[in-house]
Amino acid sequence: MEEFIHQLLHFNFWSFGKFFILVGLGVYLVFSFVVVRQVKLMTQVVSGILTNSLRVVAWLLFLFSIIVFIFTLLFF
Repeated sequence: MEEFIHQLLHFNFWSFGKFFILVGLGVYLVFSFVVVRQVKLMTQVVSGILTNSLRVVAWLLFLFSIIVFIFTLLFF
């Protein structure tokens, strides 16, 4: 019982917040992957002037989300 009270009194809110930040960034990572997939499917159906630009922007978004997730996981 004393161990439980000790854990409650010395609860680390920072690790609790870090967990939710990582979950949010994980959702953002999945979202950016879905954007890449949707742009790929869209460019197969519709071709236009901005097709290659959209593809590059989608991949940059995905790479940025991976870098931010890894940076947060290691240094935050």
